[in-house]
Amino acid sequence: MSNNELTGEPALWAGFIGGLIQLAAAFWLPWNDEAVAVLNAVVTAAAGVYVAITTRSADNGGSIKAAILGLAQSALTAAMVFGWQVSTEQTSVIMMVLGLGLSLFIRQTSVPAGAPVVRRVGV
Repeated sequence: MSNNELTGEPALWAGFIGGLIQLAAAFWLPWNDEAVAVLNAVVTAAAGVYVAITTRSADNGGSIKAAILGLAQSALTAAMVFGWQVSTEQTSVIMMVLGLGLSLFIRQTSVPAGAPVVRRVGV
């Protein structure tokens, strides 16, 4: 089995991992429905990041920032569900810093839709 056969279906993998989380919660772990739902959201967001990274050529990397911010937001929610005490103000600052940090790295690879592509020949 080649590597492509295992990595080509992120939705199936997200569903499988979500099922494993539900199985673990049903039989071994003392997690409530909210904790399981939040963990499944984190898994789904991680799959979204994977898809955004592997398809970046289609949109020149523009979707990566949104996918990573979604993953960060779901991970932050999961941390709070599992007991991390953080205020609304602290949460907004974390998301702001993450968004600005991502903008620094993603902006070099993103081009607005409809922007002319400049190609230099013989330079």
